Amino acid sequence: MSTVLIAGAGLAGARCAESLRALGWSGRVVVAGDEPHAPYERPALSKDLLAGERTDVSLRPGSFWAEQEIELLLGCRVAGLDPRLGTAMVGGELVSWDAFVHATGVQARRLPGPPGVHHLRSLDDARALAAELTPASRVVVVGAGFIGGEVASTLAPSVGSVVVLEPMAAPLERVLGPEVGGLLASRYAAHGVELRLGIGVEGFVGEDRVRAVRLTDGTLLAADVVVVGIGTVGETIEVDACGRSSTPGVYAAGDVASWWRPSQGRHVRVEHWTSAAGQARTVAAAITGELTPYDETPYFWSDQFGLRLQHVGHAEQWHAVELDGGEDSFTARYVDADGRLLSALAANRASELRALRLELAA
Repeated sequence: MSTVLIAGAGLAGARCAESLRALGWSGRVVVAGDEPHAPYERPALSKDLLAGERTDVSLRPGSFWAEQEIELLLGCRVAGLDPRLGTAMVGGELVSWDAFVHATGVQARRLPGPPGVHHLRSLDDARALAAELTPASRVVVVGAGFIGGEVASTLAPSVGSVVVLEPMAAPLERVLGPEVGGLLASRYAAHGVELRLGIGVEGFVGEDRVRAVRLTDGTLLAADVVVVGIGTVGETIEVDACGRSSTPGVYAAGDVASWWRPSQGRHVRVEHWTSAAGQARTVAAAITGELTPYDETPYFWSDQFGLRLQHVGHAEQWHAVELDGGEDSFTARYVDADGRLLSALAANRASELRALRLELAA
């Protein structure tokens, strides 16, 4: 019996396993994850779960995996990968495989600190953070990226105070530019969140418990709870448009994959839900012998401060940003020197997404 071993029980790993069964794969499917939890919705951690609106963020009902004859090996890592022999160690047991899928994702970039300093990447991270919050908590968020903005937005109504620290001149400046960053900064203030820009963190005060954050200008900022959201780190595996690496039988999907994009003529790595799901389905198809390159327009969303931010396309550089609207509802078009659309952001303007996608596809 042929075996597919999938390293990583996140969205990409889970979708790959599901897709194998949907495509009629009858061999053994093993999904190994280093967390003790069955696959769950990671985007909900900084939103619904942290807000207390949901307690179950599972991707599938508990019985689903057994019904699909998908083996979940949880709380264990994959090590000793040997592509020549087609083997790997999973939780101390040798597993033979015919196809291996890297779907391990990435990890949160960390700032070491005493208890009370949190990083939000896993379900256990979110639960530990929620357990420490009280209506009087003084919360300091390090980083005004997507995680930082979502956490600040979620917590602002239920804690004593929220201060967000960001070394750049505006929230999400690297990703969305200073024009959009300025609009987002206004939303922070309107929702009672103090945003300190152009400032970084030098360290933390406290041994048994965090008491304050020491800023790069030497000042101390009192804190009961700190949430660090300063990006991610992890390995990157280059694959072709079907998820195949240069090693026969070895594939990659999700955040760990640097995916060949024919439309851009280069490898691109994106940390988006829709890309992870699409790549996982493509890898499953490739394993079953159906080569269907994945080159869909990247899409991601974020909910913060009363805005549904929906982004289509992928642009690391652009010539200009064309803004339409104000801080409550706007569209930002990222264009090249010839005025061609490279990517776009719609804030509370979901009705414009279809036209933007069509323009990008053209």
